[in-house]
Amino acid sequence: MTILILTLLLVVTVAVLVYPFWAARHGGVSLYDPASDLESGIRRARDRVYEEIRALQQEYFLANMTEAEYRAQLQSARQRAAELILQQRQVSETTAAIERRVDAELRALQSDDTTEEEA
Repeated sequence: MTILILTLLLVVTVAVLVYPFWAARHGGVSLYDPASDLESGIRRARDRVYEEIRALQQEYFLANMTEAEYRAQLQSARQRAAELILQQRQVSETTAAIERRVDAELRALQSDDTTEEEA
C-alpha cells in the first residue's frame, strides 16, 4: 500500500513539473486577446478583397466584363482594401499605445516598491 501511494505521489509530482514544458512546446494556454483576433479578422478580410481583385483582373482579361465595369468594381475593391488597411493600422497603434501605458504603469509601480524598500 505504501509503494502504491509513493508511486502515485511520484507520478503526480513529475506531471506537475513536466506540464509547463509540454504546454509551452504544444502551444500552451494563451490568454484571450481580442485585439489580436480583431487584427487577424481584418487581415483575412483584406486578403479576401485582394483575391477579389485578382478575380476581377482575370475576368477583365478574359473579356467577361467591360472596362467600365472592371474599373468601377476595381475602384470599389481598392477602397475596401484601403479602409481595411487603415483599420488594421488603428488596431496596431491602439494596442501599442495600451502596451506602452501598461509598461509605464508597471515601471512606476516597481520604482515605488524599490523606494519603499529603501526607506
